[in-house]
Amino acid sequence: MPKRSIFHISGYSSGPKDSEKRVRMDCDRPLSTPVRFLILSDTHGADLPSNLPPCDVLLHCGDLTEDGTPESIFAALRKLSKVKAKLRLVIAGNHDISLDRRYWVSQGGEESDSERAQALFNPDCGASQHSITFLSEGTHTFNLPCGAVFKIYASPYTPGWGTSAFQYPTGSDCFNPPNITPLWAKNVGTETSIIPENVDIVMTHGPPKYILDEAAGDSAGCEHLRNAIVRVKPKLHCFGHIHLPLEGWIYQAYRLAYKDPAELNSGDPEPIANIVKDWVGSNKARKKGFKCLSPGAAEDFRASKQQTLCVNAAMEGEKGELEHPPWLVTLDLPVTG
Repeated sequence: MPKRSIFHISGYSSGPKDSEKRVRMDCDRPLSTPVRFLILSDTHGADLPSNLPPCDVLLHCGDLTEDGTPESIFAALRKLSKVKAKLRLVIAGNHDISLDRRYWVSQGGEESDSERAQALFNPDCGASQHSITFLSEGTHTFNLPCGAVFKIYASPYTPGWGTSAFQYPTGSDCFNPPNITPLWAKNVGTETSIIPENVDIVMTHGPPKYILDEAAGDSAGCEHLRNAIVRVKPKLHCFGHIHLPLEGWIYQAYRLAYKDPAELNSGDPEPIANIVKDWVGSNKARKKGFKCLSPGAAEDFRASKQQTLCVNAAMEGEKGELEHPPWLVTLDLPVTG
């Protein structure tokens, strides 16, 4: 664990002065600490595996349910509460329709049912009592018992496809400031929807373009979200929405390595230097109860300050069953004073 070096003051002294004691105490405090994140998505109301590992923070990237009713959301939250975690953070997905009041009412649902679904996350309800926090669109900061602090951006929205909840029109950029949006697109960014540049984690329901987003042979991710990730360069971007096939060896994680700003020029504006695909054995992962980076990949990721780990945490596969274990990722996070 990295520590600041201690400066020794030369000269004779019967003991350290008060000022030196304060310097030593401050220098001995660790700059960062490892935090374990268990990341899952697209559980669609199913029972969770019994062998999920304990973690510091659980992240659920949406689609808690299949039908999105308040009763289904309540049942899904009870299942999440059984996972050993100090903090549980949840966003909605396009299936969690009663949490999107406008969409729910447009489909003939009662507004009172939508209010009842959202009330499940109120402080006096079971979700908060089990340390489950529903994240609305925007940026949130959390302090953990270990002293670590992290900033996370959350969004349940995905590009429009058919009729579903939490969607934005295809071609609309809600994740970037206007100067980043290409000329062919419409910028609809707001104070809460634009991803700021000082976040550690981005949690969205949908994937960025060309990053673990293949659906029926097409790329279903959002180009503007990809531009935002490249602009912000968070430590972790986790999502779901796209159900990947089950194979003997699979990759559900990419590591984006960025170029040094000095290497960029007008002729080659692409800031991504390399995309590393991390392979995981599906049978071994199911036995352990989670997926994780190999020791070498994990060390390379933690040692680099210019990598973003992108994780597709959708547990439901193409057959409608929970085929994929969740991801267990360790991040070194700063420690508060």
